[in-house]
Amino acid sequence: MLARRKIINRKQSSNSKNCCLYYAKDGQQYIVTQAPQVGILKSLGIVENAVIQKQLTYRMGGPVLLRIDSCEIAIGKDFAEKIMVRG
Repeated sequence: MLARRKIINRKQSSNSKNCCLYYAKDGQQYIVTQAPQVGILKSLGIVENAVIQKQLTYRMGGPVLLRIDSCEIAIGKDFAEKIMVRG
């Protein structure tokens, strides 16, 4: 019975589309579901319900390259892990 619950929980977590931006797939468009309340992120347009496109995650813990509207920006791994997206 316990093993069956674990399998069900794994299926539910794999079906959910929410994840942090850093580990989301490159080249996909996402909607921000949660973002830290930091002034620089707000000024860049990274707020709840914003549509962003993740271009690339650089290797070795590097930054994430995003496209928001017509701008390309790079944000550090620490912020990217705190931004939750669905897509």
